[in-house]
Amino acid sequence: MNEIAPTPHVVKEPFVDAREAAYTMNLPMYYMTNARQRSKLRLPHYHIGRMVRFKLSELALWLQAQGGSHDGL
Repeated sequence: MNEIAPTPHVVKEPFVDAREAAYTMNLPMYYMTNARQRSKLRLPHYHIGRMVRFKLSELALWLQAQGGSHDGL
């Protein structure tokens, strides 16, 4: 008898806008909205059409890599 392999569980994290990302991560809004700041800080983000969106899990990892605080940036 053929067994069907279980499909891997795929977690789809929703994208959030700049306001929600800044509020949730306790970061200044201009980090999210200013293209030069995003580039300078190497902030993980996605362009979806003309919109810029973020994944909170990636921002949390980025923040952790920065030492856990944006004060020293």
